[in-house]
Amino acid sequence: MKHSHSTLFLMELIIAILFFSLASTVCIQLFAKSHLLSKQTVNENYAVTHTQNLAESFLATDGDLAQMQGLFPDALKNENTLTLYFNNDWNPCDKDFAQFVATLETSSDGSLCEADITVSPCNKAEEKALYSLHILHHIKERRGNIE
Repeated sequence: MKHSHSTLFLMELIIAILFFSLASTVCIQLFAKSHLLSKQTVNENYAVTHTQNLAESFLATDGDLAQMQGLFPDALKNENTLTLYFNNDWNPCDKDFAQFVATLETSSDGSLCEADITVSPCNKAEEKALYSLHILHHIKERRGNIE
């Protein structure tokens, strides 16, 4: 009779251990998923901020990439493109150490400037952009001083 009680207690203990193992597995998965979601949200917030900075600079300089390169000394300028590279902490860095890239591509039609700004991860070509923005800017006619 005593043997029966100890077997029943042992089975109950095994079931309790299995239950807590399953519960802990679910909790660990939830914590891991929430960490990844938090990291993704932080990256998206930085992407929006850097896109906004590039857009405001584009509007303030009337689309002049040479002036914008003065505002962003770490930027690489091609004919119609301005590129900024960022490390994991969203600080400007060299292309070799970059985790994220912000690209501003411009086109001009006399008095109308267009820009496409895209911030995306560097190493993941298959992943979509974190944030992108299309800008249209009408350049006002500059007139001399009227006295």
